[in-house]
Amino acid sequence: MELLELLSREARRPGFQIRDAVKLLYQSEFGGGHLIADPAAALERLKSEIDGCERAGEPLISPIGGGFCRVNLAPAAGRLSVETLFRIFLLSSQGPAGDLEDFKEKLTLLYRLPFDPAEVDDFLTGYAARGYPMLSHSESYRAANKPAYRVIRREYARFMDVFACIDRFSRFTGPVVIGIDGMCAAGKSTLGAMLAEVYGGELFHADDYFLPAELRTAQRLSELGGNLHRERLLEEILLPLEHGTPVVTRRFDCGKMALEPPIEHAPHRINIVEGSYSLHPELRDFYTLKIALRTAPDTQLQRLKARDPARVYDYVNRWIPLENRYFDACGVYTAADLVVET
Repeated sequence: MELLELLSREARRPGFQIRDAVKLLYQSEFGGGHLIADPAAALERLKSEIDGCERAGEPLISPIGGGFCRVNLAPAAGRLSVETLFRIFLLSSQGPAGDLEDFKEKLTLLYRLPFDPAEVDDFLTGYAARGYPMLSHSESYRAANKPAYRVIRREYARFMDVFACIDRFSRFTGPVVIGIDGMCAAGKSTLGAMLAEVYGGELFHADDYFLPAELRTAQRLSELGGNLHRERLLEEILLPLEHGTPVVTRRFDCGKMALEPPIEHAPHRINIVEGSYSLHPELRDFYTLKIALRTAPDTQLQRLKARDPARVYDYVNRWIPLENRYFDACGVYTAADLVVET
């Protein structure tokens, strides 16, 4: 959604003032990291705000442009734990800091809103003299709208349903084991890394379990998902997690066609296995939560071209047809607890 459209929509709220527009523009450029000088205090403030939320009817996510969104606390409180929401907020503040010149350019949009241009001139003159600081909402906006939100990056906002599911499972004892399967270039690795970062979890990659040369028989490669050494993935990761025993993995180096030295992993509450064929029927019952990602074919092709132009032909003519047959025959999207469109 265009930034001017977002501003115009927000301007229709009661009590909306120039400073409220500037606040939105500031957040769209710099995010909300100004609130996290003291993480412990910021977490306590978030808990207090959630407890005091009064306004109902707001959407969970409100885009504000620039790759950022506002997460409204009232609907978030019933879906996410406070700790998860705060961690997402904290991580969102640690990305690129924005650019002052770009922010100044955004401020010119104020003249296209229903404000008196002379008042905009006066406001911006004083604002520039103060060094373009972050602003609080106007009193009139606060009184009419009771805003309670946090600013996060858009890449986290798109996976709110996933965070909500994990938080529900996290209430139970024992490790949470998450399997992420789906179309190539749909974002399996990205989501896996994000979940590991948000939850401090352990991330395992199915790509480390390609079939070794001695097992690549014609019969094995004719199987759906046969190129994944699922027996070793089961033995090294899923069964130890289920039994509470140490997890020791050995990455398969496709360049050397050999296993690397073993690595022992410390116990983690959240464990993620991501990659193609992770939700194979022989593996899927070992997961607490099964996630399948899906994207439009034209989007998939664009991402593959950007990722590895030299291999697009192989993906289109070999790997994607194999994956599609696997998805259909093994009912991956039907068996998944959560299907996410990316």
